[in-house]
Amino acid sequence: MSFDAPDNSGPELPANLHALLLDSLEEQIAVIDSSGTIIYVNRAWNEFGIENGLASGSFGAGSNYLDVCNTSSSGGDKLAGKAMLGLREVLEGKRASSYFEYPCHSPEEKRWFMMRVTPLQNPARNLFVISHHNITQRKLAEETAEHLSLHDPLTGLANRRYFDQLFSNEWRRNYRDRTPVSFIMFDLDHFKDYNDDLGHPAGDQCLIKVARVLDAHTRRPGDLAFRYGGEEFGVFLGNTSLPQAHAIAEKVRREIFDLGIFYCDTRRLTVSAGVAFAVPSQDQDFGVLIKEADNALYRSKQAGRNQTTG
Repeated sequence: MSFDAPDNSGPELPANLHALLLDSLEEQIAVIDSSGTIIYVNRAWNEFGIENGLASGSFGAGSNYLDVCNTSSSGGDKLAGKAMLGLREVLEGKRASSYFEYPCHSPEEKRWFMMRVTPLQNPARNLFVISHHNITQRKLAEETAEHLSLHDPLTGLANRRYFDQLFSNEWRRNYRDRTPVSFIMFDLDHFKDYNDDLGHPAGDQCLIKVARVLDAHTRRPGDLAFRYGGEEFGVFLGNTSLPQAHAIAEKVRREIFDLGIFYCDTRRLTVSAGVAFAVPSQDQDFGVLIKEADNALYRSKQAGRNQTTG
């Protein structure tokens, strides 16, 4: 018994199969020699250059990629300098490959790419492959995860973790600058009664409205409003004196009163505030400032609520 050999013949492949394959990829790919001269680019590389206003003579085949990076670096682009450093180390045989992630935002959207440089697997010629991979979706997912880890999901304000990071950094910065910092602790008065009367969904909406008031008063880079927990909120104010912080706390207190949020028929939602102030020093822990604000808040509560102490 005999079997016929399988017919392995198929459609004849085009002679330029490799070029067609590379042109079908979304990655931007270029091949350079050891001097940095570009000897081949795929379609995605050319299209990216055109979309970003780069002339083919300075970005396409025949141009020198090291010169492109050097020009950008000389113009103040620090990322181009880092990319060029990794590229040179691969060209000089100091590294087997180089990976570099960088932002390349356009006016319309955020974009990130990963640049990879590796020797071409061809011992006959000293060539190298540069590829740029679009990693925008991953970076956006990372941004979203980072934002969620640092913000309160209900109010959108910073959470305690975010505050701890900023407070530590701002304390050191104000120590170097010899400038004062202030901290305000807010607590909604009788908020348990509000929830008991109107329910937790209404309570959540109330917290969101309060958060908007706080956020409106912390627009400077060194300021931060955050949800401390439950119905407690905190406001950190960099380079702010005690009278200035007290004035801000009073504005917040009045604006929350003016929201006109009622419960139990006639009771009006109010907030108490405690203000603390310090000029950071090397031997002083910033936790003392929080404790002083908390003590001031306690005095506001003891004095009848709906007032600012400190």
